[in-house]
Amino acid sequence: MSIAVLALLAWFVLIVFAIVPKGLTLTEMIFLYFLIGIVTITLFTILDVNLQWVPLTRSVEGSFAMYISRFIVIPFHIILSVSVLHSHLQAKWRWGFLAIIVLSLCVADQIYLWAGLITYRRWNEFYSALMYGAFMVLMWWIARWFRGLDKGEFRKT
Repeated sequence: MSIAVLALLAWFVLIVFAIVPKGLTLTEMIFLYFLIGIVTITLFTILDVNLQWVPLTRSVEGSFAMYISRFIVIPFHIILSVSVLHSHLQAKWRWGFLAIIVLSLCVADQIYLWAGLITYRRWNEFYSALMYGAFMVLMWWIARWFRGLDKGEFRKT
């Protein structure tokens, strides 16, 4: 059941991602996807295994469901947020859309809790929202750096 729910959520995220205009090139999105994958797996492994603040279920179905989340749902949300932050919208609209994306990631966390895929120990939704927000801003800064490489802004003199 949890795989079906997360697959439906992943399809919804992919459809929204495909519809929304993006201000990033394909190379930038691929770079960000792999970087987000590395950071996401590392961060959630630390939270699960090392700190045991957000332990995952140990069932096979639950593990596959969380792989869907970690490789599709979270990275595409974050790439979408970086794209919104790079857009030419007014600042209030950019940060408003960023808040909506963080809220949708928190709703996804509630789905994981409801499905029994994760449990919170010394962790809550506020910490999740802070983590996702900081993660999005960090990826935005990295994307700005990566874009600057293409323009030759960071050459040694």
